[in-house]
Amino acid sequence: MTNAVSTTNRLLRDIAPLVAGRYGTVGVATAVPRLTLWSSATESQPTPAVFEPMFYVVLRGIKVLTMGANRFELLPGACAVSSFGLPYVHQLTGATPELPYIGISLHLDNVMLTRAMLDMPKRPDRWTCAVAAGDLDGSIGDAFTRLVGLLSTPDDIDVLAPHYEFELYYRLLQSSMGDTLRQVGLRNYRFHQLKSAADWLATNHSKPVVIADLATTSGMSVTSFHRHFKDVTGFSPLAFQRHMRLLEARKLLSAGGANVSRVAYEVGYKSPSQFSREYRSMFGNAPAADLHR
Repeated sequence: MTNAVSTTNRLLRDIAPLVAGRYGTVGVATAVPRLTLWSSATESQPTPAVFEPMFYVVLRGIKVLTMGANRFELLPGACAVSSFGLPYVHQLTGATPELPYIGISLHLDNVMLTRAMLDMPKRPDRWTCAVAAGDLDGSIGDAFTRLVGLLSTPDDIDVLAPHYEFELYYRLLQSSMGDTLRQVGLRNYRFHQLKSAADWLATNHSKPVVIADLATTSGMSVTSFHRHFKDVTGFSPLAFQRHMRLLEARKLLSAGGANVSRVAYEVGYKSPSQFSREYRSMFGNAPAADLHR
């Protein structure tokens, strides 16, 4: 067994050749499938994005995640998992050119994760947030270190990476983060109804929402749907859709292919002025600034 500090130090040594001199905020893909390295030599302002289903580890610096009513402050040696994509705001602190921020993400393989879950004894379903945090120590740290360590022996990746990743999922499912990961499986029908509702809101961000219809489709009363949706995502259904609308708007504006009013209507706003107010509130600047930039 290892503690979080020794695990963090070992991982920093293993990835040092890959992050040396690369201190932008864009991830660096690795030879291990779905494993990405992240680094930054500067702190960042709160930045909205979507937290995809993944396992995330902080090795140096601090990463703050805010998802509606839920907030996670990840220090070195901390990790987090997400069972499905959620809009969130992230911020890096404590990063300098001398000691840059460094993190590692592993996008989840849902098939492998579900197989690991089905091989384990059944546990009662529990409502829990779609994001959970913990420490990179013990058996979780051992399994993750073995997976990342394959970067130094690339000839072993094809054979050993699936086994090490499966072990990581097994250990995570045994941990305090297991309830969140079990939501990916097929056992919790109600959770998957909520996930379907969230997916609909994300992909139909420009359409009007009738909460009663979403609740009926999810097999819940309106009150129960509101409560469980916020328990899992940290957002009310309308706030969730608003975040997804604004993230899509920022993507369109950054592409530079349309004016502000057109983008506002395209993502579902009826009032460009309301769109501009909410855009500025979320991103800290007017939509025209992103369009011109």
